[in-house]
Amino acid sequence: MAFKTEAFVLRTRTWREADRLYYLFTPHEGLITAVVKAAAKSSSKLSGHLPPFAKVKVMIGRGKMDHVAGTHLIKDYQNIRTNIRNISLAASIVELFLGEASSGPRWKEFQLLEEMMVLLNDKRLTDEQKMLLVRTFLWKFLSISGWHPQLDHCIICGCSVSSGAYLPGKGVVCMQDRSANALLMSKDLLQFLREILSRPLIDVLDISIAKQLNREWLQASQAYYQEVYDRPSQALKLFIYG
Repeated sequence: MAFKTEAFVLRTRTWREADRLYYLFTPHEGLITAVVKAAAKSSSKLSGHLPPFAKVKVMIGRGKMDHVAGTHLIKDYQNIRTNIRNISLAASIVELFLGEASSGPRWKEFQLLEEMMVLLNDKRLTDEQKMLLVRTFLWKFLSISGWHPQLDHCIICGCSVSSGAYLPGKGVVCMQDRSANALLMSKDLLQFLREILSRPLIDVLDISIAKQLNREWLQASQAYYQEVYDRPSQALKLFIYG
């Protein structure tokens, strides 16, 4: 059995002697892993159409191990691969997808990933702007993947809150219900998170972010990631000076 699907090429690695495994994110099944036979050989016709971070259309053959039976390059976001900074930011996005085990239709995540790749590929944006976009992507991706934080009311007593404390991966709590593992959340951070989760990704570039807010946001982001994936994020180390 075989099927065709659009996909983003997240990562590749050598498998056996001359074959390669491709990690592909699709709107229908989420993350799939498929092998390309003899991909390491110069004569391979498929591997050249599967560059990192590209959007492709592939034919996947089903069997004991999925394999790529055909591919067509839709969009090569080649500017992402022009410098190590872009590659590092794109790799931080890939880390989220590779660590997410959910399967089934992932249309919202696929559309968000495409929006992010377009922005990372844009030469008009600075490294600092792209870093802010990637940090915003973390929150939007986890939110639509089933980890949307409750930011309007205390998740324990239900009262309205303008500031309080943050339970990573869950939401905000009022100070009366604050627990030992909750992070203090200022009024500015709470309002900021509400904005970035409700507005288009690129809108973060129009929001003024003070240094204190930026530090508080980073701390909350690290805690959010660790709660979901049960391990620290290596990629978030990039953002310490963002």
